[in-house]
Amino acid sequence: MSQTLVAICTEFGRTPWTDTPQSKGRNHYAKAFSALLAGAGVKGGSAFGETDEFGINIVSNPVHVHDYHATVLHLMGIDHTRLVYRYAGRDFRLTDVDGKVVTPVLS
Repeated sequence: MSQTLVAICTEFGRTPWTDTPQSKGRNHYAKAFSALLAGAGVKGGSAFGETDEFGINIVSNPVHVHDYHATVLHLMGIDHTRLVYRYAGRDFRLTDVDGKVVTPVLS
């Protein structure tokens, strides 16, 4: 098993259309984005989650960004519920108050 973790995540996707012909640029896919994890205990050759045929709405296995972060931290050997930092007199977690490790993607 590789010890190197490759983690790539997009901010959001772009639609191939605009709201009006006068619009400059394209719209955002606000509900779905793509992420990739490879190596370091990730199940190879698999995909998790699914969107509709346009890539706009999630139709199965949604993963919140907190879940993605929890999974990355888990693969790095860090318990996301215990990784706390203090800022402005308050304790914060990188996964906020939520986040679950996405175990189906682990080998």
